[in-house]
This record gives sequence, structure tokens and C-alpha cells, in this order.
Amino acid sequence: MRYATVLNEMEEDTFSRQDLLGALLRKYPDYNAGSFNRHLSKMISRGILESVGENMYITVSLGTARDVYVYDEPSTELSDVESFLNTEFPLADILVWETGQLNEFLDHLTAQSMVIVMVERMLMDAVFERMKERFTSVLFAPGPSDLRRYGGNGTIVINRLSSRYPKNSKHRHGYSIEKLAVDLFAERTMEAFVNADDRPTALEVAFRRYRVNETKLFNYARTRRVDAEIREAIGRANIKLHRGKGDTHNAKTK
Repeated sequence: MRYATVLNEMEEDTFSRQDLLGALLRKYPDYNAGSFNRHLSKMISRGILESVGENMYITVSLGTARDVYVYDEPSTELSDVESFLNTEFPLADILVWETGQLNEFLDHLTAQSMVIVMVERMLMDAVFERMKERFTSVLFAPGPSDLRRYGGNGTIVINRLSSRYPKNSKHRHGYSIEKLAVDLFAERTMEAFVNADDRPTALEVAFRRYRVNETKLFNYARTRRVDAEIREAIGRANIKLHRGKGDTHNAKTK
């Protein structure tokens, strides 16, 4: 079966599973619909299709496939912190990132290198106390002004991890691109490193370089109550969304 023949005849840039199955059956009336899920998974794994949201797919042109976001150049400090937390709190839901990983999304470099540990509220005190025993400079949920005043290279920050956030399928303790994009607007810590004027540019880089699941992004944005701000920034950055016709979630209207 030639997938390209069917995909080239899709009427919309973005389509659902049902749209694709219908196109397959029209092109190949004898097609075994029971094999559809297997064929769909194969097209995604081969980079022919890309999921951009819940039941939303687009065709990937040659050379334009985007990667799942994984920060693969951690500093020694970040690796040490993650290793320590894996040992001390092996079952805890913890996200660990460093300010240096924001650099690829910005037009400037972050001035200082800090490690941010995001953990469930009920474990924040316990993690903070254990981290203080092992590391020199540890701050507990500082605001942006306190972070600028007391933080520095090598500082570790303990923040609360929000519930029901989009996770990274390839890195248990790492940022997903959807959570990172939303946290640029929702996390107070980010204000110490990312100016409001830099956010549209950061979003444009995220959407251009990585696979962004729009459903997960907007669901999480609503949970963090920054949905309107993100839509405005997406509009300013002229980012094309792939949500289907009739969907109320787009960059200019609510």
C-alpha cells in the first residue's frame, strides 16, 4: 500500500483517525480496517505522520520531521542533583531542570546557572532538608526578586510541582515541551530568567523545532490559568496551529 497516495489526497492539512480511515477505504475498498491501528502506528514511527493533539494528525514533509523534546546536554550539577533525588526519593514525582536549557529558546543567554527542582507540595519540606545536607546553596520557593538577590551559579531552587502536567515520555524527570512552554508564563521562577517580550520568540522556537501536542499544551495552560496569555503570544509569533475547523482554541479567538 502506498501511504503517500492516500495522504496526498487528504482534503485538510490536519485530519483525524476517522478522516484517514475513510480515505483509505475510498482508495482501497478491500482495505482491512482491522489493520488500521497498526498501520497508523507504523506511519507515525516512520515519520510519515505526526500527532499534534488528541486525534489530530498532519503529514510530515521530507526533512521537516520534528523531534520529541529531550534536554540531552545536562551539566554536571544537574546530573548530580537528579542522581541524588533518584536515590533519596525513588518513587516521588519530581521534575528537574536547569536554567541553561532555556538558552536555545531565547535570543540571549541566561546570566546564571541554577538547578530547579519541582516536587509535590507534600514533599517539598523533606526534599529541601535533604538537599541542604548534600548541597551548599539551596533556596525554598523563592520569588523572582529573592532569586535575583540570593541566587547564583550553582544555586538549587525547590519549587512546587503542579498536578496533572504533561510529562516527557522519554525522560522521567525532564521537561516536556508542552509543560516548558506553559511554565514560561505560569511559573514565577521564570520571571527571573525570561522577559515577557521573549516569550513569543521562545514559543516560536518550541513549535518549529519540536513536536508540540496542542491538546496537552492548552489543557495544561487552562489548568495554570495562562491560556489567554499563551494565545496572545502565539498570535504575536504568527505560529500556525493545527487544531481542526470549528475548534474554539486558536490563536486569535477564545
